Amino acid sequence: MNFKRLWPYLAMTAAMTTVGSTIVASKLMVQMPIFVAMAVRFAVASLVLIALLLLLRKPWPRLAPASWRLLLAQAFVGSVGYSALLLLGLGLTSAADASVITGALPALAALLAVFALHERLNAASWSAVGLAVAAMVLLLLGEASGGSSTNRLIGNALVLAAMACEAVFLLLSKRLREPLDPLWTATLMSTLSLVLCFPVALVQLTVGERINFTSSALLAAVYYALVPTTLGFWLWYSGSSQVTGAQAGIFTALVPVSGLLLAAMWLGETIEPQHWLGVSLAVLAIVISTTLDPSRPVSD
Repeated sequence: MNFKRLWPYLAMTAAMTTVGSTIVASKLMVQMPIFVAMAVRFAVASLVLIALLLLLRKPWPRLAPASWRLLLAQAFVGSVGYSALLLLGLGLTSAADASVITGALPALAALLAVFALHERLNAASWSAVGLAVAAMVLLLLGEASGGSSTNRLIGNALVLAAMACEAVFLLLSKRLREPLDPLWTATLMSTLSLVLCFPVALVQLTVGERINFTSSALLAAVYYALVPTTLGFWLWYSGSSQVTGAQAGIFTALVPVSGLLLAAMWLGETIEPQHWLGVSLAVLAIVISTTLDPSRPVSD
């Protein structure tokens, strides 16, 4: 196989690895006030993405008012809400736990489609949901047997809520009727998110105790903006545009795996047996949902 044929798979692997690294970056970012960390990330990402739009001379999108409202809702729930809940959760739990929980996203999206859109799931989708639920139960049982603190349980619940916000984001994206260039989508999500979180970040900067900006937290926020948000975005669309939706979907299974490995490598966290088992079940759920039910859309 030559490099040209291999490139889409390498690009998607790299993209999903960067997505997994956001768990580690977020864990470091909790050293800053949550909305300040988010504002730094969105500000840096917005500047880079706007520069790319100007460089590539992308025309301004013509969208109906309803579409702008939908994009604002996506930014509020799937970007600001997701990021805030994830950072809050990671302040209480481990990056390893959070990595396992990220594998529940496809199952949450499927269940949301059932209740909100009244879609019918086939056997493959229900099997994937069951495996994802089993992964969460396994994680809870492991924590119970290890005498986990209440904070860890609350943290995991917050991370799961963050995944639910991302599932809502995917649901809302289906309702956007006009075609929108992927680079414009990323730029609008980043800039709208910055507008939404900046007032709260300003309050955190001016009210309360003196804020200590650690270099690791700032670097993590800048990394999150430059690598997963911009480079990862380009890698994913570069690769996924050349393969089928089912093939692309399989690569999303790399997110919990890369998150778990990076949590051990960069944060020195202990990876417990339930983490490996939980990730294995989550990966199997993703593979089943994307190979046996390829008609389901694949998110970025």
